Amino acid sequence: MKRTVFALCATIIALSTTAQGTIQQRLKGNPKIDSLVSEMEALGRNVRVSYYYDGRLHKTILMGCGLMKDFQPTPPAGDPKRDSLMHKQDSVRQMETLRLKRAYDAMRRTCQQLTDEAKESYSWEYHRGGVDSVRYTIALGEYVNGDTLQTYRRNRDVFYYNAPEIITFDYNPVPGSDVSPWRQKGYATFRYEYTPDSVSKMPKERTPFDKDAYTRLLQSILKQKGITTRQFYVYHDSTYVIEKKDWNNEEFVIRSNTISPRQLKSETWGTVYTLGSSAQADSVLSQIKQATWAFLNEHPGMDFSFNSNSGYHSRALENMFHTFDSKRVPSSFYIYVHRSPIPGSTTDSEHHIVIIESKGDMMVPMEWQILKSWKNGKIEYDKKASKNLTPKQARDNTSASRSTITRGYEPID
Repeated sequence: MKRTVFALCATIIALSTTAQGTIQQRLKGNPKIDSLVSEMEALGRNVRVSYYYDGRLHKTILMGCGLMKDFQPTPPAGDPKRDSLMHKQDSVRQMETLRLKRAYDAMRRTCQQLTDEAKESYSWEYHRGGVDSVRYTIALGEYVNGDTLQTYRRNRDVFYYNAPEIITFDYNPVPGSDVSPWRQKGYATFRYEYTPDSVSKMPKERTPFDKDAYTRLLQSILKQKGITTRQFYVYHDSTYVIEKKDWNNEEFVIRSNTISPRQLKSETWGTVYTLGSSAQADSVLSQIKQATWAFLNEHPGMDFSFNSNSGYHSRALENMFHTFDSKRVPSSFYIYVHRSPIPGSTTDSEHHIVIIESKGDMMVPMEWQILKSWKNGKIEYDKKASKNLTPKQARDNTSASRSTITRGYEPID
């Protein structure tokens, strides 16, 4: 059995190497961006790298950082114990201020360097009385055939479309930053999108999602010893009206609603895989990513979104992989990554891989960690799961991520 698992993993790794040499190599992008990513990661910043296909291949890199006020030490109060404590806190604050300043400077420096190479660029800055705003928009390269560069303006912002590489950088002040020396005075975001293809394939030309083939790859990984499995089911039809509630009382952590054509009946199936340890969780996630690269290489031309550096970062449901079929009754397939605290423990956490499938609207109730079924507002909890977790704890464990997406589309059949 061990030899079989080892051989399977070796096959997946070999396939993923081929995949990375195909999709990732095609979407390698700009070396200056690669240098920026390395610098930001070295500074401890979270860099989100995602790949997607919607008729054309895209690579998107998103990063950001706050900027704190210039460091000023806390004046001594004359109390030795208090002054010693404040000195330690000041040291931490000073290091954080410098680290964020280095991250901010790296993003701006990269923008300035890329402006010299741009097909077209725009920058705007405002500085007065300690208030700063900065904008950069940069278009690199041009398509030989196909789309031509388009430029749009809205107030102080400029947007570019239809260029192989587009960079945007925004820095805006944060109101009320003078309340505390720990409060950030502003926040910067940097986005890079690389789209090497100039012509997009129409929906009818694209490859349908082969769920059976992909599921077989996943199951070969998720059936390891030490992984427990639980399922839940969600049903909704037009006889039950979902009311919009405030943040503390929402029924769903995630909803993807269809508007055209209207869905009179929707079903969602969820499978929760709980990993036995942090080491196993990291290993399984790595294997899934390798298998996903292999699958994408084997099935080119399929609509997908793949956040390749997703991880167990928080109690939010982090979307790692997603594909969507725009049929008469649309269907979705998602893989989420999740981490939640274990009740009674201040150090240990549970790690989950959550696979969601749906027909029609996709709906994940807030209490998904202990849910057995949700049918038109009627909830049934899983008896085993709810022994160790109350509904409130389940809600709190996932409340970091709540989203409602309404999507319109034209069915392809």
